[in-house]
Amino acid sequence: MLKDWNIDRLLLFFLPLLFLISLVWMTDELVLPASSLILSILFYIFLTYKDRLVLGFSGIRVASIPSSIIATYTVFIAVPSIYILAIKDDPSEIPFFVSVILFYFLFPAGMYIARLLRPIHNKDMYRLFTQIEYENENDPYFFEVLVVILSLSIMILIGYLLRVDEIPIFQLLRDPGNSARYFLMREEALKLLGITKIERYLFFWLRSFFVPFGIVGSLHLATQYKKKKYILLFILFLIFGLFTNSITLEKSPIASIFLSIATYILIRKKDISLKLVISFISIILAGPILITYLLIADRQGIFEIILWSYLIRIFQIPAEALFHYFNIFPDIHPFLLGRSSQLFSWLYIDGTFPISNYVASIWWKDPFTTGFANANYLGSYWADFGWIGIIISTFALGMIVYFLQWKILEVCKYKINIIYFICAAICVPNFTFAFFSTAFTRIFFTRGLILLILFLFVYEYVIKISQRYKRRSYEMA
Repeated sequence: MLKDWNIDRLLLFFLPLLFLISLVWMTDELVLPASSLILSILFYIFLTYKDRLVLGFSGIRVASIPSSIIATYTVFIAVPSIYILAIKDDPSEIPFFVSVILFYFLFPAGMYIARLLRPIHNKDMYRLFTQIEYENENDPYFFEVLVVILSLSIMILIGYLLRVDEIPIFQLLRDPGNSARYFLMREEALKLLGITKIERYLFFWLRSFFVPFGIVGSLHLATQYKKKKYILLFILFLIFGLFTNSITLEKSPIASIFLSIATYILIRKKDISLKLVISFISIILAGPILITYLLIADRQGIFEIILWSYLIRIFQIPAEALFHYFNIFPDIHPFLLGRSSQLFSWLYIDGTFPISNYVASIWWKDPFTTGFANANYLGSYWADFGWIGIIISTFALGMIVYFLQWKILEVCKYKINIIYFICAAICVPNFTFAFFSTAFTRIFFTRGLILLILFLFVYEYVIKISQRYKRRSYEMA
């Protein structure tokens, strides 16, 4: 049951046990880093244990943002960093791994400073965990809101389609294989496409904000009220989202759709079995795997290639990409002093430094590549400011994430309703798939999380005005 959900307690028992078992095959050089990582994770669990329903690993059950971040970071960055230390032999290993470890101290520090200003009460979170009714008095109004969002989304997509010469997903379905050709086509469909910055932002917002907003919002209405118009709206949004998020042959946008839907279902489920979790993981990965299969359909041993490519892409590449940022800056290139981010690059005549492309060109030994070696936010802030960037950015991330979680709970009145489901549908993909390979400034601005914040303020304002009007009407009557 929800009230018995306690991942943190399980980790307190299993982490030391797993460490002892791993000593059998671990080399002497890795014992110190591995033990340091285990102790850092345990420190985080002990520190946040009383607040585990929102700050600890247990908060995954209700899609808490801090919980999503700490779980994503641990699984895809911290634990694989031990493997990176094993396969690399470079002085940059030290700042790389120390930065990874510091996250478990600086991130909660930022959250607890923010908690002093805007407390999230544990008793309210317990009520959230034990909720069984998901209706909201404002649900009927969301149908009109979702119809407007669908119309706006269609307009954005049409504007994008008018700009492209070929639609990659159609070409792939018509003629599978030849991955090199479709790689170039994917680049031309997004990175190299000659569109304005506003158009580019709109397309990113379409895939990471409007699509999950519409799909999960309409899914909730259809599930809760079972009316034909809600079911039809959900079907339209799902078809539209699957096409929109697969159009460029990128894999994470299509996986994000199913992750959003899985998040909605898991929050509503009273009991979660291992079989259900495995089923959802399989469904989430099905879209990306299908695209990969079609891309390399002409190769021998295709299923073995897909298996190993996904294991490497998910569990090695995020940490290895981050390592190369520490390897390149400042030994190969001096610190950028803010040029990697548009927040500071306007101060420089040369503008924004193409950091992910630059790292890719050195890492892949291809000076003319158009590819991006995207990494967790630690990479860009290290490349910009070194240790100062690591410390300040991680502390600031903790504060920002906490305030966002607090705002969501305040607007929802600590109830799981359509607003909560929509926020979870948008935030979970952004703080899982995007978090381990994207700077958090990009998550907030390029991927449209800033729109969610604006939506929360607007919704809260509209509700207050509505309640004030109702009170006046009642008093006049």
